[in-house]
Amino acid sequence: MLCVAVPLAAVDLFVKATVPTQPWAYHQRSIAWLFLSFALFAGMILIAQIPSLLVAPAAGILAAGILGNSLSAAWNDMEVPNPLLAGGDSAFIAFNLADVWALTGILALVLTIGVWLIRNRAMLPPTNALWSTRSAAMRRISKDEKP
Repeated sequence: MLCVAVPLAAVDLFVKATVPTQPWAYHQRSIAWLFLSFALFAGMILIAQIPSLLVAPAAGILAAGILGNSLSAAWNDMEVPNPLLAGGDSAFIAFNLADVWALTGILALVLTIGVWLIRNRAMLPPTNALWSTRSAAMRRISKDEKP
């Protein structure tokens, strides 16, 4: 995963450092967003453990987006530059490569995990076992809520 994430994040940071950004094309971020981003990055490390040849690279693409925007915000007073513009005469969309990596990674992860789940559905517990476990958990919760 990191073999994919680090080079892609480096390309994003290079573009942000070399391509000028319009003053209106910065996105303000908070410290909470930064911590959530790092938690999501840790989640990508866990997801990359799924035994599939394609899940880890897909997680790496999403991790590159997370890493690129997080590091950029941390280094730029919690503002993420968006130097790339798309649009017409009166409307523009400002974005950066980390945004592209994140969206591509989400799509790739959904597809690769979906394929992995379909191919390995025999490893999943039967539906009736899931429902009985859920029912037992709900009974325990409802008992705990009563005074």
